[in-house]
Amino acid sequence: LVIPKRYVKTVYSLRGNSHYSDELNDESEDNDDIHLIQNMRQMGLNLLKQQQPEALATEDYILCFHIPPFNSVDHLHLHVLAPASEMNWVYREIKYKCGARWCTSDLEVIERLKDGLAAVRYKRPFQC
Repeated sequence: LVIPKRYVKTVYSLRGNSHYSDELNDESEDNDDIHLIQNMRQMGLNLLKQQQPEALATEDYILCFHIPPFNSVDHLHLHVLAPASEMNWVYREIKYKCGARWCTSDLEVIERLKDGLAAVRYKRPFQC
């Protein structure tokens, strides 16, 4: 797992380009959610380079976030899983399946935030 030091509850808490002023300075960049997710991705890739270089080279890995209410911890964290081809099919094809209602890739989150969209395409679930 890659967990940011700054508390972010879930992917629903992330904000993209349209939520920031055009006058960002170096200090406010630390609060930029796009930058945060890019850094988390890079940390995940660095972990793969150290621990699973073959999986990294063959792109046999999964980097993903779970989408509420399908998350178990209310603190944003990036799953770094490799080699994906050796994972039990239930985990590879269901629990960590990017594009499913419950799971999204880091790259999709980054692209959506860059486009000024919500981090995930699904509306926030009903909360009591």
